[in-house]
Amino acid sequence: MNLRITPEIQAALDQYPAGPIRLDSDDDNNPVFLLRLDDIANLQEVVDGRIQEKLAEADADIKAGRVSEWDIDQLKRKARDQHSNPNQN
Repeated sequence: MNLRITPEIQAALDQYPAGPIRLDSDDDNNPVFLLRLDDIANLQEVVDGRIQEKLAEADADIKAGRVSEWDIDQLKRKARDQHSNPNQN
């Protein structure tokens, strides 16, 4: 399938030279997003950077002793308590 860019889409591309462009359909409520190839590469860089930041934060927390033991039973109890008493958090 070979699709053509309509004048309306080209105007949107010209108006917003970077980032995703939302296209709304007249037929249904499912929007479509148009991305340039460069935007996809940039998005991957952003995601990778955020992952690296979070890993560095976690490493700093571990080194500073800001960690806790994984206690699955305690987590289950807390979840059950919150589920049985939804107004208490």
